[in-house]
Amino acid sequence: MKRGLDRRVWQMAFARAVNTMGLSLVMSFLAIYVVETRGYPAWSYGVIALFANLGQSMSNAWAGNLSDRIGRRPLITTALFVRSAFIALLGAQVLLDAPLWSLGANMVVTSTLRGCFEPVAYALVADVVTDDQRVAAFGIQRMGTNLGWAIGPALGGVLTLVIPYGAVFFLASAGLVIAGIVTLGVVDPVCKTAPAPAQDDLRGALREAIADRVLRMLLLGTLLCALLETQMFSTFSIYMTEKIHLTKADVGLLYACNGLGVLVLQVPALAVIRRFGIRTMLPWSSLFDALGFAIVGLAAGFAGGLASILVLTCAEVLFDPAQQAAIAEVADPAHRGRAYGVAGFTQMVGIAFAPLLGGVLLDTIGDHHVLMWLLIAAIGGGQTLCFVAFVRRRPASRRGTPAAM
Repeated sequence: MKRGLDRRVWQMAFARAVNTMGLSLVMSFLAIYVVETRGYPAWSYGVIALFANLGQSMSNAWAGNLSDRIGRRPLITTALFVRSAFIALLGAQVLLDAPLWSLGANMVVTSTLRGCFEPVAYALVADVVTDDQRVAAFGIQRMGTNLGWAIGPALGGVLTLVIPYGAVFFLASAGLVIAGIVTLGVVDPVCKTAPAPAQDDLRGALREAIADRVLRMLLLGTLLCALLETQMFSTFSIYMTEKIHLTKADVGLLYACNGLGVLVLQVPALAVIRRFGIRTMLPWSSLFDALGFAIVGLAAGFAGGLASILVLTCAEVLFDPAQQAAIAEVADPAHRGRAYGVAGFTQMVGIAFAPLLGGVLLDTIGDHHVLMWLLIAAIGGGQTLCFVAFVRRRPASRRGTPAAM
């Protein structure tokens, strides 16, 4: 199976690994820096993250739609190089203890630039594989991402003990440059075409997606999934340091366990997805997600945090490849970037509001550990129901293919 995959699948997975390793050196600890080091309330970071991720949501939809016309690689490569400069600037701002508003402005820019990479990169992978290779190809992308997560947070936590936190951003910037160089060698599967007609704009793409009863449930489930899973990278880190009193290095190690867990479990998970199919895996993995976050409320130390991370990792390796394959399945092949852009837009709306929601809960009922995390886990219950509805509404003609079952 793997030998038959297009070379570009592996190139994009490697670029993701290097890119993620660089960014996770610093981004895993940005919330801790703003809240604990600088002394700002948790909701202030939530507001910054809200605007930053709304910026990315808009660029997701715009870039995905645009990539159907001008090609995938120009957007992917340019976004990586330009973003590397802004990440380096963010490091200088941290070293100089710049005002929060200036940090927030840079975060909005860097997040918006990321939106020109993610949906376009997924669309490129979907372009170059066959239907029955989709789950494997997207699983490999997740492995690339999590290889970066396995190295980045742990290394970042150690580096913050020996060099200033702001200086670590320069290493993150170098990672983006390397990823950009890798993508320069990727052959673009899309030929440049004439400009799109007026109705083929961002608003038209969103209206078309919402009008589709099948895609609508997929997007709603994606929204709730993003709202839930982002708590792992915002609220979870603050909670573990403030309430459970773990060190930054401990939190980095927990994230590293997540990354390593994906590397170990992703290949067996692909076999499980092929055995039981998307129809089964999307709802069940959503339910596992909810369970993982419920367990966080019972954590009394590093071991409790590790238990929740392991459950969340199991959910991740089952859900993510199945979801990306589902998007490719319901998308028009001629407008695949458009479909991934709209899905990315929806995901980023959830990510945008997640830190604010988590920050408010942490500031108001953070001392009631079980209650707070049960409320967060309830989002996973809604996600599960959405994907149950999605798999029931999928066209019967699609359910018989290996990638779709």
